[in-house]
Amino acid sequence: MQGSILIRMPEMLSGAFMKDQPDEPFYFPMHQHESNAELLLILEGEGEFRVDGKLYRAKTGNMLVYNRGVWHEERSTGDKFMAIYVGYTGLQLKGLPFDFLCGTEQPAMLELNEHFLPIKQLFLEMISEWESFKPESAVIANALLGVMVGRLVRLVHYSKEDEFRRRPVKEAIHLAKRFMEENYLADVNLSVLSRLTHMNAYHFIHVFKKETGVSPIQYLIRYRMEVAKQYLETTSLPMVEIAEKIGYKSETYFQNLFKKTTGVSPGKYRAAFYQ
Repeated sequence: MQGSILIRMPEMLSGAFMKDQPDEPFYFPMHQHESNAELLLILEGEGEFRVDGKLYRAKTGNMLVYNRGVWHEERSTGDKFMAIYVGYTGLQLKGLPFDFLCGTEQPAMLELNEHFLPIKQLFLEMISEWESFKPESAVIANALLGVMVGRLVRLVHYSKEDEFRRRPVKEAIHLAKRFMEENYLADVNLSVLSRLTHMNAYHFIHVFKKETGVSPIQYLIRYRMEVAKQYLETTSLPMVEIAEKIGYKSETYFQNLFKKTTGVSPGKYRAAFYQ
């Protein structure tokens, strides 16, 4: 895929559930893996994890990333603890050592938040396939691992701005048009629209006009006038109320703008419509 930092996808080596025992906390002393990397997803409880010399206090919904060769220590601290892990090798990202999901300057603990449930589901399906020994179970488990790693790479290495920059121009323009069509009552301006589409104002105006043939402000005005036509055709509302309903505080300004846009005054438009 163009623009991807993924050079090579990983291959799964192992995976299992891990939990504390009665009267005995979950604990692994300081260790490292010379030939593989691991991911540990906390399903329940909390613990302290020392990774590459840094201490992380993790809880349900957090993921620990153990890059290849990185020293780490794991210990549960609550009454009940359960986690799920996967060991893998073969991952290669641009600019990072082999089997490194994140750089050494980035935190080894991820707060998944809204991504927790879908990643948990991927984990559960992956481990289920890996342990089933059914035909093609390893192929399916590796495919699920690839999906999960892709999502984690997106979470770790890309921002919301990256996501918008990768969107086609047509999608960004559609987003801006839809925003104006649904929020024409508000103070819609170039600053709002450029922030919405993650473009600077000059570039936004250029691509919007190239796609639609009019400037963003012209599009907003035309749309407001189309809404005004609907009120003129279907209601007996006075002009001052129609002006307010489409985002203008001045009735006079609305009437002048309507005539400039359509060629007739609002009153004449209404009268002609009912002839």
